[in-house]
Formats: sequence, C-alpha cells, structure tokens
Amino acid sequence: MRANKFANVVLIGGILFFLMALIYDLYRIMSLSSLDKHRLIFAVIAIAGVVICSFALRLRQDYKINLVLTGLSIVVGVYLVEIFIFYQGRSFAHRIQALKMEIPFDARSKLDIIKELKEQGVNAFPSFYPRLVISSNGLEINGKRILPLGGVSRKTTVFCNEIGEWAIYKSDEHGFNNPTGLFEVDGIDMVLVGDSFTHGACVKQGEDIAGQLRRMSGLQVINLGITANGPLLELASLKEYGEPLKPKYVLWVYYEENDLGDLVSEQKSPLLLKYRDNRFSQNLISRQSEIDSVLIEYIEGIDRETAALLNVVKLRHLRQFLGLTASLAAAPPLLFFTELLGDAKNLTSSWGGKLYFVYLPMWQRYATDVEHGTFQHRNQVLSVVQRLNIPIIDMHDQVFAAHPDPLSLFPFRMNGHYTSEGYSLVAKAIQASLKDDGVLKQEKAK
Repeated sequence: MRANKFANVVLIGGILFFLMALIYDLYRIMSLSSLDKHRLIFAVIAIAGVVICSFALRLRQDYKINLVLTGLSIVVGVYLVEIFIFYQGRSFAHRIQALKMEIPFDARSKLDIIKELKEQGVNAFPSFYPRLVISSNGLEINGKRILPLGGVSRKTTVFCNEIGEWAIYKSDEHGFNNPTGLFEVDGIDMVLVGDSFTHGACVKQGEDIAGQLRRMSGLQVINLGITANGPLLELASLKEYGEPLKPKYVLWVYYEENDLGDLVSEQKSPLLLKYRDNRFSQNLISRQSEIDSVLIEYIEGIDRETAALLNVVKLRHLRQFLGLTASLAAAPPLLFFTELLGDAKNLTSSWGGKLYFVYLPMWQRYATDVEHGTFQHRNQVLSVVQRLNIPIIDMHDQVFAAHPDPLSLFPFRMNGHYTSEGYSLVAKAIQASLKDDGVLKQEKAK
C-alpha cells in the first residue's frame, strides 16, 4: 500500500510539473515572437508527460509502481549526466574531440584560472556581458540605474576556452578587448560593434577581427564587441563610445545564429530601449570609475552556487551539449531590427562616417544540409540591409562558401566560434572589400 501511495504521489506531482512546464513554454512561445523548434519540442514533451502520468494513474498497482521506478531511474540518470557535464566545464565536447585528436586541452575552469592568477598577484576578472543585467534593467549606483556596456577597465580578463588554451586579455581603458590607449588617439579610422565573434572569442588578444585588421591595414581600429550583444546593445555601444570618437568607418558585425533572438530579450530593459531616442545617452565614456566600481561589486557579489544549481535543475549543460538550446525565432523582429540598423546608419552619417554590414555565418550552415537563402532568415536580413543602402561584406560568400573545408575554421571542426585562421580570413575579406570600395587607398594616400 505504501508503494502504491508513493507511486500516486509521484504521478500526481509529475502531472503538476509537466502542466506548469507546458504553461511556461506556451507563454514563451506566444510572447515576444520567441517561437522556435526547441520550444515546440519541449511543449510536446510536456504534453506527453501529462498524458503518460495521467494514464499511469489508472494502471494496475504493480504496473504503476514499476513505471514510476523506471521513470525515476531515467530522471536520476539524466541528472547524473547533467552533473557530470557541469563539473567537466562548458568546453566538454571540445575536450572530448581534443582527446581524440591527441591535442592538449586546459581543463581548468574559468574560476580556477582567476583564482590561480590572483594567487600570483594578478588582479584578474571574468569577462562581463551587459546581457547579464538586462533582466534587472542594469545595476544601481547612487540610487539610479546604469547599464554598463563594457567590462572592468585595465584588468586581466579571463574570457573563454574552445581551442584548448584559455583566451585571456588585458582590457582597455573602457573595458573592451583593445590595446590600452586607443581611445586617446586622434583620428580613429574604424570601430566594430558586434557580439562574441567581434569580442574575440576564444582566441588570443590581437587575433580577433579588429586586432588582425589593425595589423593588416595599419588603421586605428577599436573593437566595441561584447559577448551576447544584440542589435540594441550594439546601437547603444555605438552611441556611447563610437559617437564621441567619430570614426570614419563603422563595421556592424552581424552573427546569424542569435543576433535577432538577442533582440527579443533586449526589449526587456526599459533603460536599453531608451536608445531608440537618438538624443539619449548615459555618457558612459566619461563614467568609467563609476562603472568599474559597480561592476566589481556586481561580479564579486554573484551567488555562483545558486546560479550553478539553477542551471543544473534546468539541465542547461546537457541541453547545450545536445544542441537543444533556443534557436532563432520563427517570426524574428525584423521591423525593429530595420529601425535600429537605420538608426545606426543615420548616427554614423551624422559625423560624416560610413556604415558597413558584415554578415557572419554559423557552424550549422556547413555541418548540416540547409537551404542557404532561408536558413536563419538570411535573405530577409540581407534584403533589409540592401533597402537601407548599407554596403554588405558577406562572409558566407566571400570566405566560408569559397573555402575548400569551411568546418576547419571552427575549433576541432565543432560548433563554436571561429579559429584564429577563421578570424584572419574574415579580416582579410573585410580588408579586400574596403580596398574595392576605395577606402584603404584613400587612407594610404593621406
């Protein structure tokens, strides 16, 4: 009888759990155009869970108990795998491949690296992403909200590891991945805005796109890219740090996998939405001491244990390992994207600069059989850019599709960011396009 009662409690709890999961998933599907195939999969799983648990309640006692024990065993097994992957670190899949290829791979975690650097007297910090504080509408300082767009300035910054070696860089005077002092140079030639691919994940400092452009062209190039930035954060970065510098050229570096999806989450911050007004600014470029203070307090105050536990409960690491993370919305916010890109063009034109749109492709485009025009809404995005009369530098056409082995430009041929060679080819393609446009010739003539 006790076993039967236990089975009933588990099944009723299962029904309630799957119902709540279904309601939440339907809310996410219906809100902010966030429909994607993985959410549909989760909704189907939730429905199936409700049906199976309801059906099991009607079974004979022995069948019911056996079914519950089997289900609990599966759940425990899944969470054991999740916990194993969690302790192995985010680069677990890359480490497995490195082992197969007999390539050394640094298995230390980001926190391990930071701890060891501090023990050596280096005041190191993890890289900061503005997206971390979007849901809280920024951070509080002196009773007011502030949304930092860069990291802690002039610090050793521990970034990421996909190639076997940790990417670590010294941040500049505004917390970006640049050599210190560039913001003080008169006559900045070029500024890049973008996400982690612009930021320089996960290669050595100087091997990012901006760093390689700097070396190839001799131009003064500043990188404003930050991991997880979407179009609204990129416009904000251009407003706060690009406009005061008034560069001759701005590269809007668009990554096809998640830039439009990031725009969905960025709309949750009322402070960030204020950048739709071209008169708005937080004057961040003159507030670095405040930014450093609030960021250090935020980073040191993060409850990493609670955050890690929540991620394990949500099976985040297993879902990432299996590629079951949220993909681009089926109905992407193209109208909002058009508005923001148009604002970026107008802002750049206001000081006599010129905006270029750089299209970066994702690993799945070459690892799977896709229809290139419709995959990740490529044609729709490029049509928007063309209608705005913004020059396009298309890395799918100019680099990856033309390469004999495009997967070799990704770490261990796996899903991730580009290798140093991949970034180099992107920088060379940008340089060639600017030469064709007469930009580099004019600069050299001066």
